[in-house]
Amino acid sequence: FGLPPWQNFCLVTTDRTVVDHVKFKELQDNSTLYLLQSEDQDLPVAAEEVINFVPHYNTLIESGTFEYFAEGQKSLPCSLAELVDNSLSATAKNTGVRTIEIRLLFDKTFGKPAVVVLDNGCGMTSKQLNNWAVYRLSKFTRENSAFESEREDYTRPDPVPRSLNSDISYFGVGGKQAAFHIGNSVRMISKPRNSPDVHELVLSKDEFEKKEKNKEDVYQGTILNRKPGDFSHITHEECFLQDIIKEETRKESFTAVVITGVCHDHINYLKDDFHEWTRQLAHIYHYYIHGVNGNHKMDQSQKSDVSPNIDIVVSLVDYCSNCLRQKNLKEVQDDLQTLYINSAVDTFEFKASTPDGGILDGILRYHPFLYDKETYPKDLNALQAPVEEDDDENQSGTMNRARGKRDIFECFWNGRLIPYTTVSEFDWCRRPNKSTLPLECFSRFSGVLFTNDKFRVNASKQKFMDLELKLRHKDNLFTPVFNIQKEFIQWLEKCHSQFDKQVKFLGYETTVKRPDVSIKKSQYPWAVFSTIELDGKIYKAGDLVKSQKTQPIYYGKVNKFFLYGDHDGDVFATGGEVKITRVSKRFMQFEKAMNYLSNENKKNILFTLPAKLGVTWPEGNPLPQNAIIPAGTPLESLVNLGKYTLTLKAELSDNNSKTSYGGKELPSYEHKFTVKEGNAENFTIGPLNPTLRIGVPFSIPMQMTDSYGHPTKPPPNLKPVLECSDLEVSFETMGASGNTTSGNWHHVNSLKTSKSPSLSISVSGNPHSLLVKPEVKPVKVENGNPVSFTVEVHDEAGNITANSKQIVRCQLAVIDCSSTGTGQIVTEPINLKIVNGEPQMLQAKFDMPKHVVAITTELKVMPSCRVSRMELFCEGEERLELKYKEKIQWQAGGMLENLLFKLYDESGQEVKVTPKIAFNIKVNWTGDIDQKALMMGRLPDIQVPTKVQEERFHQVSYRDHSVSFSFTIVPCPDEPARLKATVPENPVKLGETLQLVDRYDNVTNSLTSDCVRSMAVEAEGLDKSNIESISSVAVSGIRFNSGPLGTREVCFSYGDYTEHINFKVTAGIPSKLKLLSGPEMPLQFLNGTGISTPFVVQLCDEWGNPSPDQRVVVETRASPSTVKVTTSVTSQPVDAEGKAAFTVVNVKGLKGYYQLEFVGCFNRKPIPGPHVNFNINPDPNKPVTLSVNYDTSARFLAGDTFPVFSVAVVSDAGSAMTAFKSADLSMWYWRGESLPRPESVNKKIPQSVGMYTIQFSLRIEKTEVLFSNQINVNVVANQPFKLGPECQPQTPVVSYSRDIANRTLVENMTLKIMDQYGNPTGQNLKGKVLVSIKCPDGEQSRNLPLLEENSPGENGRRYILIFKPEVAMPPTSLSPFELPFHFYNENVLDANKKEETLKKVLEESKIKVLQLSSVSFPDFFFFSLNRNLVDFSDLLREKTAEKETIESTRRRVFPLSNRSGPDILGKVGHLAHISDEDASWVISWHLSSEMDCVITKTTAEAQRIFRNEHGRQQVMALDSIYVQPGSRPLPHIKQGRELFSPVGNPLYARNLLIYTTEEESCELVFKNILGNTILMDDIESATNYRKAVIQNKNYCPTILTRDGNRLHSSGKFGGAQNKAPPRDIVKKFGAPLPQSYYTLQKEIELLIQYRSTLEKKKVEEDKRNITIQKLCEIQQEMEKTKKELEEIERQLGKIVFTEALHKMDHAFHKRCISCFHT
Repeated sequence: FGLPPWQNFCLVTTDRTVVDHVKFKELQDNSTLYLLQSEDQDLPVAAEEVINFVPHYNTLIESGTFEYFAEGQKSLPCSLAELVDNSLSATAKNTGVRTIEIRLLFDKTFGKPAVVVLDNGCGMTSKQLNNWAVYRLSKFTRENSAFESEREDYTRPDPVPRSLNSDISYFGVGGKQAAFHIGNSVRMISKPRNSPDVHELVLSKDEFEKKEKNKEDVYQGTILNRKPGDFSHITHEECFLQDIIKEETRKESFTAVVITGVCHDHINYLKDDFHEWTRQLAHIYHYYIHGVNGNHKMDQSQKSDVSPNIDIVVSLVDYCSNCLRQKNLKEVQDDLQTLYINSAVDTFEFKASTPDGGILDGILRYHPFLYDKETYPKDLNALQAPVEEDDDENQSGTMNRARGKRDIFECFWNGRLIPYTTVSEFDWCRRPNKSTLPLECFSRFSGVLFTNDKFRVNASKQKFMDLELKLRHKDNLFTPVFNIQKEFIQWLEKCHSQFDKQVKFLGYETTVKRPDVSIKKSQYPWAVFSTIELDGKIYKAGDLVKSQKTQPIYYGKVNKFFLYGDHDGDVFATGGEVKITRVSKRFMQFEKAMNYLSNENKKNILFTLPAKLGVTWPEGNPLPQNAIIPAGTPLESLVNLGKYTLTLKAELSDNNSKTSYGGKELPSYEHKFTVKEGNAENFTIGPLNPTLRIGVPFSIPMQMTDSYGHPTKPPPNLKPVLECSDLEVSFETMGASGNTTSGNWHHVNSLKTSKSPSLSISVSGNPHSLLVKPEVKPVKVENGNPVSFTVEVHDEAGNITANSKQIVRCQLAVIDCSSTGTGQIVTEPINLKIVNGEPQMLQAKFDMPKHVVAITTELKVMPSCRVSRMELFCEGEERLELKYKEKIQWQAGGMLENLLFKLYDESGQEVKVTPKIAFNIKVNWTGDIDQKALMMGRLPDIQVPTKVQEERFHQVSYRDHSVSFSFTIVPCPDEPARLKATVPENPVKLGETLQLVDRYDNVTNSLTSDCVRSMAVEAEGLDKSNIESISSVAVSGIRFNSGPLGTREVCFSYGDYTEHINFKVTAGIPSKLKLLSGPEMPLQFLNGTGISTPFVVQLCDEWGNPSPDQRVVVETRASPSTVKVTTSVTSQPVDAEGKAAFTVVNVKGLKGYYQLEFVGCFNRKPIPGPHVNFNINPDPNKPVTLSVNYDTSARFLAGDTFPVFSVAVVSDAGSAMTAFKSADLSMWYWRGESLPRPESVNKKIPQSVGMYTIQFSLRIEKTEVLFSNQINVNVVANQPFKLGPECQPQTPVVSYSRDIANRTLVENMTLKIMDQYGNPTGQNLKGKVLVSIKCPDGEQSRNLPLLEENSPGENGRRYILIFKPEVAMPPTSLSPFELPFHFYNENVLDANKKEETLKKVLEESKIKVLQLSSVSFPDFFFFSLNRNLVDFSDLLREKTAEKETIESTRRRVFPLSNRSGPDILGKVGHLAHISDEDASWVISWHLSSEMDCVITKTTAEAQRIFRNEHGRQQVMALDSIYVQPGSRPLPHIKQGRELFSPVGNPLYARNLLIYTTEEESCELVFKNILGNTILMDDIESATNYRKAVIQNKNYCPTILTRDGNRLHSSGKFGGAQNKAPPRDIVKKFGAPLPQSYYTLQKEIELLIQYRSTLEKKKVEEDKRNITIQKLCEIQQEMEKTKKELEEIERQLGKIVFTEALHKMDHAFHKRCISCFHT
């Protein structure tokens, strides 16, 4: 760098970390470094840093993680479909049967589980297999050959029906996504046609991870090329592949995709849901399997004419069932498309096209209502439309929609189903506002759309990208073109009338004619029925009904039902008519009331009813019976014609319109008359023939009407007046028929008479011929320009005529001439290839239907003056003409100069280069173009590359490549000037082959093969056996096989030229390990010991040179497996010198000979190493067991000495050891058999009887202890020693008294023979106990009390009661039991009792004094000594009012009413509160189906509610709920530590619940219904959190987000089902009271306590004063008691007690003084 020696500098990375010796070793290759004066120096200029951003391999293996997940769906069918897509594309050109097999190999006997997809397609070459492995390499960009001349560009297939072109392997994504979604390893096996080789490629997740760990290129692999049937490379784990490979020899071409590492969940799904996922696959490829018309099971004539010859076969081999399940997808008969096709009765087909070439075929299928149900196929995975509720008393049910909420159209792309895109409807198939069809008809058709690949789909082929957007484009053209909506409605009406059978007519009565029907031909026959059944309800004649959704509401009674047609029994139909008699609402109410009266009450009411109704008419205006009157007179309100009956009926009262009572009609009067039409006042013109032809007579019907519009007879002598324009009209005849008058006319254009409206009628002839203008032939048009034609439709007379559907077509365009009879056609610009400047001829044929003769017009396309061709020249010594796409060899580093161009038009004339033309000329080798030179026809010079490998493509273009000329310059070497040798790599490894090339900047081919013979190569240790010449300048096979490492010189000579190259020779490829040093041999180990001297192995190449390749890992292996050798490290890479050291720490095994081997590993290939033999000998100084011997027949007597235990320490050699410290040997015993050992032991047997455990231990080292086997012994009682009681009695006091209680010494005392430690013994001894009395030792008494009544004794004396056992032949002498007692006379005994009583009184007095003197109060008593009760009351009222204000403040509550009861906890929505608004919203939505569930404490209560509510109320019993106890941590926490740092604040949703009632019960409920649902901030952090949890192999529960999203535990999210609705419509949990409320509540409780304390304070002060007064009284009483006690003491002679009493009295005085002071 040219730094002076005194210059200070530092080397830093781009993040300014200083690089020292340590950091430099850790530095990665290709790192960018700065050489600066200091680490914080500013950069003088901007610096570039080279980075590497190769995608992580997870991009490949995890690309399908979220691609195939969809809500409520399984992902495996879609991923398997990706593999079938590839097979369909591969078999597209098969001439025979196209076979695709999916084999599920789950039999463990043949290796690990695998999914195999095979096809008999064209197979893949090695290059194509390489392309398959490249992610996102679509078929539009991939190169299928290694040679440019053999490469083929993608060609879109020709259009076919339903776009079933098998062109569905598209993006270069799906196969790899699917394979790694199913498993973690994929093996591609393929054999192309006309090739003898099979190509194999394996991609594996484990291999990717290993390469990344070893810092190898992850995206680099190998393709195995082998002969068919060769399975020598297959391991035992994949032995199932042997059968697949054996099949290769019988196949001309094939491809097999073998997926292993299939997860357990996928295996269970593929086995358990075999029928389900094969049905889904059959649905996806329905039309590939069954043809363009689909699977018609019933009507064989509808099946496709051409069989598709595609067999997709699925087979399952399972080790559990040990059987083969196989299914051809053609056999699936319940896929959704099959159900649609076979339940449809008619179809409506249409087509559409988009401006960019998109083609769409559509089919609508009608599924009728038959008898009692819809026939529209049900899809369990789709939502059904809810039943609409009727708002008017629910008297009319609503028909269930057939399709429900499902969209109409399923969408197919290139013939295969795109499962998660559907189209709801088009505008033309939506129900019009004024449609007469029932609403249900518009939900009874299904649809299918077939698109080509101009409609884009996503990479996983699960959704369309822009289908609906493109279909709604205004430029789309639907076929039928004219009024597709009208034709659709007509089709739907036909289907409804012919096929729907949804109303059942019952109770056929008769068939009648109905004159009231306006259309005469529809008046007969009408079948009359008494009952219908509609939507599960029965309607009968006589039922009372009312209208719905009308204003006002009408009431009526059903008379009968009519159905048009000839029927004679029960029948189904789409609908009919009902005759209803209108009644009033009061009548309906009265009718209902009468139904509740008894027959007797009805009779009583009938006795009071009138019997007759009389009618009189006004004078001078009578209306006779059966009179006939004109409309409007005499009753102007009667204007409708017909027979009338005027009925007058009596009613019960003004407020009741009931005309019958008790089943008897009230009197009525009927008057009948007829209303007929009046005199003719007006006339109207009836319908005419829509097409009137010139010269053809026609009639104009005229309808005469009276003033009310009723048809009537024309007046006599009627003569119409005619006025016509433009045409001559002649009147022929006139005739009358009934009320209609008609006349015959010629050529009427308009007709006017008095009192008549005008009538316009179009007059024209039928289309007869076409006229196309210009009429000149041929019509000349310049190439590249459009041409326009005017088309006229003429009738037979040559006049322009306009008729409906006058569509004129030609190859160039379509025009509608229906309205005017003329139209103009303007074509697109005509672009033809002009050859040699000659004009081209075209024919335009104009035709239209209806037998009109077609006209053909010739077009002469003339050559245009636009630039169409370009030529390039190179002017030099000779004029060089360049050819299009020519490869020109030019001297490397030279300049291609004098490059000229010429432009020619289509006629071959040269076009002069103008400034405008020069501006549009572009070249690709420079952006600096001289416009003046271009106008002179000169192009910029071209600099030829200096390297022969750098071929350059050059292009000259005009107007954005519309006219272009291209060529390629290939640099070629110059003549040789010197000899130059270049090596591709230095240093050189021993054994590697190098190429040395002689070149002058580039390899020259001017040397001949004869020259090469004169070329010599010399060097030390050079292996000349492989040296050979390649072409004429390259030398290969240079190889060093021996000699020292380091620098060597190689000399190349040719004639007078010589060249010397220095090589640095390093070690060759690692091939073996050599033991450098180690312990002395033969090697022997004592069992359980090691050796400090390490084994040092050296990595070497083939020739023994040390190799420092640190990629080699060395490990140790001991054999046989019975020995365990522990080394300092199990395996390790070699160090920088190629060495690895291993120290044997411990060797354990049986006595014998063993072997220790050192093995290396390089690129998964083993490197052999040395092995060491060693011998294991047992260690005589190593204790291994403790052997304990003792007299097992010895008895363990309590308190006795243990018998002798002989403990032997046995060594590893099996001999007894003596060389150990006796102090390290310990004996332990403890009570019981499983209690822990004590810390110390006594040498004596325990004094308590029972079971004990004895164990011996030997301390070997500070931390290692050797234990013997445990010994269980039973400690029994010792020899009988004494007589004693079970429990020691108190010292009795007796007297010389008649009272037996004062004379009793012992009562209920049990004596037992015991040993000296108190253990019961002597159970087998027999004898008796003698009782006597004696004086204490050393004392004598004159009067010894006897055990009898009135026995005297010495007053106040102590005696001993003796219990002496007498036993025959005792083992030892037994000690008697002695019980001392006191004897008093009766007076003294009374004094004693009084003394005890006075002592008790004195003690109670002292206690009372102490209690009174130590009264204490709570701390808060002194809080407000200066406050009175009034202050506390005011403060309490203030706090209480504040609390009530908070309670009355409006807050969020659950809106539904709660349910209560002794065994009812309440509804779920009332059991908890949530303070967080967002959390309350999303959790309430998540539990929306559970919020109104009633929680009961018992199952019996839940059953009671269920019965009472008729099953309409959700219930849940607490005693039927079980949840796992305890609470687990969040999924990202394991064993108390976080696996990763999550974002989004995850927490369990139930932790936000604040329970409102029994907390334990509520916690059980919400653990059951909410589970471990997690709440996080947003959906992005939720998805990232789930991904991280899954990557750590943990289960992730459902996640809710505060923004209203839900991520299901299955991984699905998005869609309306996983998005919370608006907050205002969600029934949310209530909000808890604020924390300030509970603070106030606590303060109020304290204030109440304070007030109570103040009240008590006054009471206690009063008591205190009273207590002081009582103390004085007690003091006086105590003085008196003391005197009595002193007198008694004198009598008893107990002076000591008196002194003690004085001391107590002194202390009492001091305490009283203290109390008084207080």
